[in-house]
Amino acid sequence: MKKGLAFKRIFAGVALSSAVGLSALFGGCASSGREGINGKDLNIYDIYEAAKAESGNPDMTMDEFLKQYLSYSPADLEHITSLEACINKSLMASVSVISRIKKGTTNRYHVSSSAGSGIIIDIDRENGDMLVLTNCHVVYSPDDDVLGDGYSDDISVWLYGSECSNYKVNNKNAIKAQLIAASITYDAALLKVTGSQKVKVSKAEKMNWCMREENYVGETVYAIGNANSETMSATVGYITKDLEKITVNAGTEEKPDYRSHPAVRTSAPINPGNSGGGLFNGDGELVGLVSASSKTYADRGYAITAASTRRVVNKMLNSYSGENTRGISIVDHGIEFTVTDSYSPGLNEHGDAEICEEITVSGVGMLSSAVGKLGIGDVIKHIKVIRRNTVVDEVEVNRMHNIDDIMLSVMPNDCVEFTVKGNYGNYHVSVYFTVNEFKTAD
Repeated sequence: MKKGLAFKRIFAGVALSSAVGLSALFGGCASSGREGINGKDLNIYDIYEAAKAESGNPDMTMDEFLKQYLSYSPADLEHITSLEACINKSLMASVSVISRIKKGTTNRYHVSSSAGSGIIIDIDRENGDMLVLTNCHVVYSPDDDVLGDGYSDDISVWLYGSECSNYKVNNKNAIKAQLIAASITYDAALLKVTGSQKVKVSKAEKMNWCMREENYVGETVYAIGNANSETMSATVGYITKDLEKITVNAGTEEKPDYRSHPAVRTSAPINPGNSGGGLFNGDGELVGLVSASSKTYADRGYAITAASTRRVVNKMLNSYSGENTRGISIVDHGIEFTVTDSYSPGLNEHGDAEICEEITVSGVGMLSSAVGKLGIGDVIKHIKVIRRNTVVDEVEVNRMHNIDDIMLSVMPNDCVEFTVKGNYGNYHVSVYFTVNEFKTAD
């Protein structure tokens, strides 16, 4: 049908990139459109009304319109429009990163460059300021011949659309960034941009965190980053494993330094240069900080979980006072936990297969503030972090990582309230951790 094909072309060329009306109809993260005909934002209803007029069928239903003119079911259309809109919104919250580090001696050195990606976590367009999250390994080198402490003091970022595959040619669009915080242990770093005119006139966005504690196999995700240093691109896949510990070498081959991270595994292709970029879900929320790919399996990419990374970022920001910080302070609670059971309770209300673990106290160090409060065999059910009588973080403890993650939120003198299942039912245990019970994770 020629008329149907014509409308399909109109819809594909305009409406899918102009999502004002679609966001109202279908939801998703589409919230603004590009100007369509005569400067007016097109929406699905404009095209629907035009189709009714052309067909001479004023009683055509929306479902009939979708089937006859677009060959898409409402469910198909919702998926296509929301995913495309979210990917493009996430592109506007992403940057390319180049860090340069001097190697050699003070009198005779060369500059080594590292290409990666970053995610805008905060933006003040009026003042031209941004905060960018990336991997620590994008801005750090463990090589013996590095001058200084191994961290780059020459970092540039490029907003989406301003980058070029030849960065030497396109330096006029580079935005200088300062490394303000980094952690090798958690492979995270924060970059600060101050007073940039390019930021002031940009349409850059900040990303949104996924606030869920768990991820689920089969969820559609996409990775955005400066893959192979060929400027920003997107790849789409699925979460293929909801959680696993990955071990990476943060050192050199001669002097390895192995670190472990809680990660999401994805089938979305991950390439060199994706490091520090985002892994986003279908709602455009960050579910992981892309950090690694498998050398053995082509369909295995990894992103450090958002549940861990967002707490590391909060700890960095809480600790930052104008001076660059290296590493973060974490509580050395002295409590040993063990997984004593693991099972699936079945599908949750969203149809996702759940995994539950029973987490049991197996030991308490003699110097821990928890001595005499938590008992061997107590099952941890819930944890709250309370600061000055205000709950600042809390989780239901369904997996071991829930404990590791929430402990990243604890600051000196916070109260940590454990809800435990003991021999005589559930009860609450309040533990205050002193300044002496903290250590620095580099």
